[in-house]
Amino acid sequence: MKGARGKGLGGRAALAAFPLAPFPLLVLFLVSVLSAQAAKRPVPFADIKPAIESLREDFLPAEFRGVAPAQAEAQWPDWVARRDAAIRARVEGGDEDSIIHFLLFGTTFTKAPRASERDLAALATAPADGIRALRARIDDFAAAVGSPGANERLQFARQLVERKGIFKSAGGEPVDPSTDPGRAALRRYLDERTQAVGGSVRSATVLDPAADLAAKLTVFRERGLSADTSIFVDLALERALDGMKAGGALRPGSVRRVAIVGPGLDFTDKLEGYDFYPEQTLQPFAVIDTLLRLDLGDPEQLRATAFDLSPRVLRHLEAARMRAGGGAPYPVVLPRNAERPWSPELVEYWQQFGNWIGERATKLPPAPAAAGRVEVRGIAIRPSVVLSVTPVDLNIVTERIELAESDQFDLVIATNILLYYDVFEQMMASANIARMLRPGGFLLTNNRIFELPGSPLSGAGFADVTYMSLTGIGDTGDRVIWYQKEPRNAF
Repeated sequence: MKGARGKGLGGRAALAAFPLAPFPLLVLFLVSVLSAQAAKRPVPFADIKPAIESLREDFLPAEFRGVAPAQAEAQWPDWVARRDAAIRARVEGGDEDSIIHFLLFGTTFTKAPRASERDLAALATAPADGIRALRARIDDFAAAVGSPGANERLQFARQLVERKGIFKSAGGEPVDPSTDPGRAALRRYLDERTQAVGGSVRSATVLDPAADLAAKLTVFRERGLSADTSIFVDLALERALDGMKAGGALRPGSVRRVAIVGPGLDFTDKLEGYDFYPEQTLQPFAVIDTLLRLDLGDPEQLRATAFDLSPRVLRHLEAARMRAGGGAPYPVVLPRNAERPWSPELVEYWQQFGNWIGERATKLPPAPAAAGRVEVRGIAIRPSVVLSVTPVDLNIVTERIELAESDQFDLVIATNILLYYDVFEQMMASANIARMLRPGGFLLTNNRIFELPGSPLSGAGFADVTYMSLTGIGDTGDRVIWYQKEPRNAF
């Protein structure tokens, strides 16, 4: 594959407006959601058979090791249904992880300092010491969850712990969270989850350099499916798309339909812990913004589909679309830690984010003192842009949408997603993505995938980007790789 780097944030600065969408357009987009759901199909055995025949046996599910093809095909429908259910069940685990990240790094419910690298290391190596160091923060969080008020993140945390049965006695009777038994039960749960999640945050950042490639590419395969997101990877996508344009892989105006796998929901930033603004999704709007900035899409034709498993993410996007149907813009808040050594290109991206799809917001939520030195930009995204994004419930591992070639995607984007799955599941996801791509279309991902013989996807290029340089750690950044579907194939 050839490396590629972007040449700046150029583009048609005057191209700022999607046409204003009248309310009837909302109805059309709701119909598009229903039709997409009706066309949803599980991945067929024929599409994954090459992976079963080519992968090392230890990469295969136990049910398919040493099994004749006919027997594997007979087992396939039931296995896929069970796998779909198991993957969907991981969403709850990801939500649990998110509320613990909120506990560790949030700034709105406590004056206690945010969890440090030392605290996270202690949770992994000396859990009792780590919990003691975070005692004030855990207690403050428990009190806030007991009385969440109008804080949407605390309300969500309260709903989650209630679903977990935390506020019930041993006999199953409800326990008032404002009482001593209720608070004690919640603290026990938070101590346990903080130890598990905080320790894993630390271990995930210190991968064993001797680990094999498969372990590195599937590092979160045992974790819950987290919806957390940030703008960092969106800069890497912009650099990749700019490189694709410069190299001739994409032509001006050539992108009409884009799929975003796992658009994410900014609940609590794991790096900074900012939580002083409403929950928001970023990537669908970031991608549209970039495609317009680079002249790769036409604002009147460009449409995005957001595939996700999380009911919370899907509800959030549908609610935004409903408000947009009534003429309301979508607010996005972009905080920047002024004490972090962001690279110049990340600062430039932050400064220009949203300029092609919205207007600069003048009224912004104030950052609490506990958030430190933070600069904030706000963008009000136009209603017509919001309506151009259609959310669809889809498990990219086990399902795909059957599309006519004229409706297939020019681009499918899957960042910080595939590393939550094992190698075989990644092969299933690749098969589904390939089916939904038009001939010659591209998958962009920051997770390298295994290219099996006969796969219609092959690596075509990559772009590297640096986010910041940290003392003792070095450069942090991403590599986005683009895989192209064969212009003509029988897949």
